[in-house]
Order: sequence, then C-alpha cells, then structure tokens
Amino acid sequence: MLRVILFSLLALVVVFVVAHSLGLTPEQIEDQILLADINAEEGAAYREANAREPGVVTTANGLQIEVLLAGDGPVPREDDWVQVHYRGMHIDGREFENSWRKREPATVAVADTIPGWRQALVSIPVGTRVRLVLPPELAYGRPGGGHIGPEETLVFELELLAIVEPEQPRDRDEWEKPVPGLR
Repeated sequence: MLRVILFSLLALVVVFVVAHSLGLTPEQIEDQILLADINAEEGAAYREANAREPGVVTTANGLQIEVLLAGDGPVPREDDWVQVHYRGMHIDGREFENSWRKREPATVAVADTIPGWRQALVSIPVGTRVRLVLPPELAYGRPGGGHIGPEETLVFELELLAIVEPEQPRDRDEWEKPVPGLR
C-alpha cells in the first residue's frame, strides 16, 4: 500500500513539474483532462455509428476506410513520397484543413504522415479517393496539437493523386550559404 501511495505522490509531482514547465495552471490541466475524456467518449460513439454505415471497413486497430472512388494505379510503399489532396474535419463537421480550397495538392513522405494516413496510403492505389475516420491513437493522440484537441477522433477525405520523386534541396548560391560557426 505504501508503494502505491509513494508512486501516486511521485506521479502527481511529475505532472505538476511538467505542467508548470509548460505554463499550465492546475485548472487548465483539469480542463485538458476533462476535454480529453469528452473527446474520447464522443469519438468512440461516432466511430461505433460510422462502422455500421454501408461501405465502411474497420481495420483491427480501429481505422475506418470508405472507398469513394477506386483507383487503379500503383500502391505506394512507406518509403515513397506522394501527392495528395485532402480535407481534415472534426467529427462535428468543422474543417481544419483543406488542400482543395488552397488549390494545391500536398506532397508528403508517406513515412512522415500520421499513423492512420500511413496505413491507408500503403493500402490504396493511385487514383483512389477515400474517407478515413481515425481514432486518436492513429491521429494526434492524448496531447492533440494545433486545432486538434486531446483524444480527438478525426475525419479525412483523402485522394491519392500520384507517387512522386522526393523534392531535392536546391543548390544554394555562394552568398546564400551559412557562415561557418554562426547559426
């Protein structure tokens, strides 16, 4: 019993130190924990309902994929770079990113994407358009990030346009090169 009490006390001290270093007050920490719990509960309900929709396939780790348009091109590998159009949404439909609106597809390394994207990209051929529902562990997880809350389930519409060569860094002119010893 003493070990449990000591461990709990140590865990509280660690949480306090980390929160203090991030500039969070105890009230803000409580708010984040509450928000994470609410997001997890709402996300689980959304995924459960979505799994019953026709055409939705749920993988063993919880990724939900619905093929909107089947492509017939090659399937990328994890070490490939791809060109995609995508739209990211919260489960309530609020959009947080949209490459179609920017009128420019994104070029990304498959290996550098979030786990849910990576899993989907290496399983669909070029030309395919899918709707993905990502549980938090395949997206941004417990901490969230930017416009993404903690433990948030995300919805993406993703179109795989092409497998591309990685962008090569351009050669710099002599005047653009960094000065040795300076940062």
